[in-house]
Amino acid sequence: MSNVIHRNSVLVVEDNEDLVIGLQDLLHHDGYAVTVAGTVAGAIELVRTHHFNAILLDLGLPDGDGLEVLKETQRLDPSLPVVIVTADISHDRTVGSLTEGAFAYLTKPYHREELRQTLRRAIGVKELVVKVERTEHLLSQSEERLELVIQGSNDGFWDGRFPSSEPWNSPRTPVWWSPRVKTMLGYSDEEFPDVLESWASRLHPEDTNRVFAALTAHIEHRDPYDVEYRLLTKAGEYGWFRARGQAIWDDAGQAVRMAGSLQCVTDRKHAEEALRRNEQLLQDIINNTTAVIYVKDTNGRYLLINRRFEQLFHLTMSQIVDHSDHDIFPKDIADAFRANDVAVLERNHAMEYEEYAPHSDGLHAYISIKFPLCDGTGKPYATCGISTDITERKRIEDALHASDRRRRLALTAEPVRLWDWDLQTGQLYWSPEVDTLLGMAPGSARGTQGALLALVHPDDRKHVALAMHHAMKSQHADVRFEHRALQPDGNVRWCVWTGKIIRDREGHAVHILGTVNTRTAFAT
Repeated sequence: MSNVIHRNSVLVVEDNEDLVIGLQDLLHHDGYAVTVAGTVAGAIELVRTHHFNAILLDLGLPDGDGLEVLKETQRLDPSLPVVIVTADISHDRTVGSLTEGAFAYLTKPYHREELRQTLRRAIGVKELVVKVERTEHLLSQSEERLELVIQGSNDGFWDGRFPSSEPWNSPRTPVWWSPRVKTMLGYSDEEFPDVLESWASRLHPEDTNRVFAALTAHIEHRDPYDVEYRLLTKAGEYGWFRARGQAIWDDAGQAVRMAGSLQCVTDRKHAEEALRRNEQLLQDIINNTTAVIYVKDTNGRYLLINRRFEQLFHLTMSQIVDHSDHDIFPKDIADAFRANDVAVLERNHAMEYEEYAPHSDGLHAYISIKFPLCDGTGKPYATCGISTDITERKRIEDALHASDRRRRLALTAEPVRLWDWDLQTGQLYWSPEVDTLLGMAPGSARGTQGALLALVHPDDRKHVALAMHHAMKSQHADVRFEHRALQPDGNVRWCVWTGKIIRDREGHAVHILGTVNTRTAFAT
């Protein structure tokens, strides 16, 4: 029945040509498309192959009973209205046709206006039936889709109806909980009946007031309902869930129903908590280091600083974020910082710089390790810097270099007999005049504490070794020890070593610097 002839198409089944002509004139005048069949077989064939809005059917046909057409029509399309138009007024042919499914029957000769009204009602009923069937079909499809969504979704669903006789938050308020809700919590249908109490009794005590306040705000003030809370599972542990819902209000503004979804967010909450702990751990680390740590975006604007940065430059995080070095430091220093940051971004790897920054007590030197922070594609989106103040170290290094230069200059000067003992390496240095004093060729016996002891008179070695040991541990500034040295000519010469202890910033002895004098004695 796929060939549609007309929106209001009527099949006339009649073998009387005069009646056919009359019906055609009437129906055409009223805007119907008319198809005619004069036999049972012809009518059945048309019903099978064409679409009609109504049928006008005579029961007495040359090749059989018109009720056969009615029966076949009922089988193919029960909603297609058939109006019997017959001269047979017997009870079984009139009322009987109605029991077979006819819409109505008219007797011949028919009344034209009655026929018109009957046909209009029949077609109207047909259209209504079609709409109802279409609506039912769409509703069935919608329900099927919803059921598939519910079954295939990881979310649970709920639907509550508020009784008029009790408050909406009554424990007995009927709420349908989808199977997924119960599965997520681990309960059976019997353990989790379809009432509000099943859910409310399992809310975490710390969340109950907050959740019911959110429900009240939605139901009474129509605020959006989207809240996260904890529910007790059958395993005895609390899981995290996100609930969203929408109420329906009647004409009086009274909430009568509310439905929504329930999503398990326990894994996300655990991940967020782990991330929060890691972020706090990282923040604690960077805030408790003596290094200056900072992050800047590709435009040079600060994204993060640590507490040491705040302390040194008297700026808080809120004051510096979204500002650049040019907003904080003198132009020449800011230019140098920016040039180094750009180089790191362009080369896309870590680099080390010696940089300078102004402090309240003057300019400080820093060793800065700068490296790019990259996104998932490897493209830099920021630079991170870790800068260590080396001002004091450089001062000590400069002082030691100067001292070393002075010492070496002094060791080459004449006629002063100088000596220098490096307590960190154990090396002894003295000027050539000391070699002469000890009766040795210049440069022949310098180097170690042992080499010096070898030149000391055997009877004095223990005493000198002990004196040198005490000198290394002494808390005093002055050092003095003496010993005899046997000369090649047989004379014994007394050598007196005096010196000053030089200490580093922490007070550790690092050098002993002094002179060697002598007094003469003769061998016995």
